[in-house]
Amino acid sequence: MTDRSPADQVTSAFDDADYPAYTMGRAAAMLGVTPEFLRSLDATGMLAPDRSAGGHRRYSRTELVLAARVRELLDSGLTVLAAACRIAELERDLTDAHTRLAEPGRDDTPA
Repeated sequence: MTDRSPADQVTSAFDDADYPAYTMGRAAAMLGVTPEFLRSLDATGMLAPDRSAGGHRRYSRTELVLAARVRELLDSGLTVLAAACRIAELERDLTDAHTRLAEPGRDDTPA
C-alpha cells in the first residue's frame, strides 16, 4: 500500500485546475471584478463554487477562466440579442455534429 505524502497531496492540489483554492475576494481581485459580479455568475448558475465549512465561496482556476471570459464578452459590448444569436448558432452546430457522429458506418478512427 503506497499512501501519498503530504507534499504529494499539496503538489496535486497545485496542479488541479478544479481545486477550489481562491476566496471570493482574491478571485475578484485577480480578475479585476467586484465580488458582486462573481455573485451574479453564481446566481445564474454559470459558476458553482465550492463552499468552505463556514459557507464562504471557494473558486477554482477553471471557474476563474470562465468568469474572465464572461467579463471579456461583456466588456466587448456583447448584447443580449447577440448572445442569444450566438447560442442559437452553437446549438445548431452541436446538433449538426451529433447528427454526423451518429451516421451509420462512420469511422472515427484517426488517420
